[in-house]
Amino acid sequence: GQQPLNFGVTLSAASGQVVTVDYSTSDGTATAGEDYTATGGTLTFPAGSTQQSVSVPVLGDTFSEPDETFDVALSNAQNATIATGAATGTIQNDDAVPGINIVAGATVTEGDSGQVNLVFTLRLTLAAGDDVTVDYATADGTATAGDDYTATSGTATVTAGNLETTVSVPVLGDTLGESDETVTLNLSNASGANIGVGSRTGTIQNDDPLPALSVATPAAIPEGDAGSADLVFTISL
Repeated sequence: GQQPLNFGVTLSAASGQVVTVDYSTSDGTATAGEDYTATGGTLTFPAGSTQQSVSVPVLGDTFSEPDETFDVALSNAQNATIATGAATGTIQNDDAVPGINIVAGATVTEGDSGQVNLVFTLRLTLAAGDDVTVDYATADGTATAGDDYTATSGTATVTAGNLETTVSVPVLGDTLGESDETVTLNLSNASGANIGVGSRTGTIQNDDPLPALSVATPAAIPEGDAGSADLVFTISL
């Protein structure tokens, strides 16, 4: 809904004439139509009165955001002069600051060549009225940057009113049979949110068969008449 933000407008002394003055609002950090309703008109002071007010509707929301401001300006006074012709109103935020978390479950199958993306999802606990930013960087787990994936860092943004964004880590394909490997994504330096779960491990799933071991046969050697000799078995992949 909405509630009024009232600005008092006063005369320094009562006048024997009717006094009028125009007023209008303008954006500061608040935006007309989103945070408040743009307002303008003319105030009238009947003869002998000294006090009037300008009421500006402020629009409620559930977005966490900094306190925001807009201005009211006076102009075109009749039968009076303008002493203080502008004032700033503040809309105070009353919504909780969201948390930002890395969602569990990032996995990708590596492939045999080229690259595929291991995608981490970043999610807010509630939508914010302004963009939320957070820095991210990868770190080796059992996977090695340069061999198994490309080291990645930067700044992720969850745009105002939204809940999620993603971070993609390039995974390098190969044809080597190996265990599933892991890489960690870490968050830091959040703006507009508090970091909750700021570190998660993603899994690079192996899609190549493990090699098979074989012992070559036959293996034979004459025993000799004395001493010893090696009987050699060849083991191959």
